[in-house]
Amino acid sequence: MHKKWKGYFTIEATFILPIILFLYLLIISAALFLYCRCAISQNNFLLAMRAARFTQGEDYYGEIIYGNTKDGSWQAEDYVKERLTQIENHYPFYPARGGECKVDEGYALVETGQRSSKLLITKKVQRLNPVEMVRKGRKEQNV
Repeated sequence: MHKKWKGYFTIEATFILPIILFLYLLIISAALFLYCRCAISQNNFLLAMRAARFTQGEDYYGEIIYGNTKDGSWQAEDYVKERLTQIENHYPFYPARGGECKVDEGYALVETGQRSSKLLITKKVQRLNPVEMVRKGRKEQNV
């Protein structure tokens, strides 16, 4: 009678163990996907912030940090494209793909895709010049 039940737990384990392992791998994969998405989002924000601070050399703010005086290029789009290509394969499992930067009068926008996702990671930053803000504040304070 005891011989009927000898392999009972072994058969259950062959069905349950692969399911549990698959669930663990699914959770780890989702966590890596979210980590890479957050890292790409943070990088896009920093690049958009830098692109918003670019100047054409006329108000002496930003070009020392981000501009390239040797080439005479003050274009924020070129800088962002260069940085995006440098870090494209930096993220381990779900790397960034592509990337675009648009800078207009009021805002800087950086968009990047992510492998295995159709949604773009977009960051939009308002263009502010702290030097002008301080000057404006001092003028209003002195009035």
